[in-house]
This record gives sequence, structure tokens and C-alpha cells, in this order.
Amino acid sequence: MTLREAIARFLEHSEESVKDAPQSFALLTACFSPDTALDEITPANLRDFLARWYIEQASPTSEADHAIEAQLLCDALAEFFRWAESGAEEHLHILAELRQSLLHALEISASLSQMLAERGGAFGFPEFLTSFEAGGHSSYDLDEAGEVGAIEGYFRITRIEGAMIEAEEVITEERVWPIIFPRDLASRLTNDYIINLELVRSKEGWQIAACGFAYPPGTDI
Repeated sequence: MTLREAIARFLEHSEESVKDAPQSFALLTACFSPDTALDEITPANLRDFLARWYIEQASPTSEADHAIEAQLLCDALAEFFRWAESGAEEHLHILAELRQSLLHALEISASLSQMLAERGGAFGFPEFLTSFEAGGHSSYDLDEAGEVGAIEGYFRITRIEGAMIEAEEVITEERVWPIIFPRDLASRLTNDYIINLELVRSKEGWQIAACGFAYPPGTDI
């Protein structure tokens, strides 16, 4: 049975509360072809759909034209895979796991983006207020040959100490410490969340100059 056929049959027999969320299934067929066999949507594929594709393409923080709330999406998909029965237990486990962690990742993205917008990005740091025309020196300049003054990547949180965060860049596996977060946001972080960050070096540590999305633990970037 194809995904298109399964969704059509499910909607014929589903409760009205689920019928009110057809957008959830439109997203599923936007990621997977409608002609994809239902059993090809493995637990791993479902995780990637929710934890990466949805965050980047259709979440409230992705600026999508037709964003849908994470918990509404997870609830609708849970009903669908319960109805499908085949392999439902593993799919439901993924959905239960991501229902909260996905929401938390979206909250991290929104809070960090708002903080940067209010501060004006990297140029809101005092170090950038030096007059370069007058030959001023910024602490983001390279003081020594080979010293890295800015880095960008996907960082997995590995340690939290107050407002200071240690994170591992997922591709290079390089540990970066300390990354300075807003204290109220740092208090809501937990290990293993992944955040796309652009960092610049200051005297205090690594400051956040720009950010992309945050992803739940275990996301394959």
C-alpha cells in the first residue's frame, strides 16, 4: 500500500479531530513521495522527517508558508501509525520521544533568534564598536598567526556550567569552550541538543554572532 492510499483510507475512518489536521499528512507526502510504499517509512526515516526536515521546512521557526505546530503533527502521525499497525510500536516510540524534544528544540531556536535580533547580531557586542577607521583593534581580530577568530557549524552540547556551554562540532568533532549563552536560555538547555551557530572569539570566550536551527538529540545532520 502506498502512502497516498494509506492516508486516504485512514482519513475515511478517522475521528473528526484527526480530519482537522490534513496538513500533517500533506507534510508527510511533501517529504516522501505519495507513491512511497508505507513500509518504506522506517522509524529512522520518520525520525529524520520530524527532527530535521520538519524543523527546516515546515516548523513555526522555519518561516514556512504553512507551518504546523509540532505536537499537533506528532499526535496526528501517532494516530495514523496506530491505525497502520505494521511496525507501529517503533514508530510510536519515535513520536513519543520527539513530541517534547522537538518542541524544546523549536523553543531554543526561537529564543536564540529573538535574542540576536534584539541585540543586533555580532555588531551589538561592545568589541565591534571600536572605530576601525581610526585604526582601532577588535578582540575578534586574529592576534596570532593560525588563531581562529570565527567558526561556524553544527554544535552538539556536551557540558553546561551556568551561562557557559561546551559543544562539539558534529563534523570535525572539535570541542569548543566556553560558548557564552544568555543565562536564562542556558538554564533551559540540556546535553546533546544540536544548534547551528556562527561563533566569534572574544576575551570572555566564544560569542554567538548568528544562529540557524536547533535540533533534538540524536538528529543526523
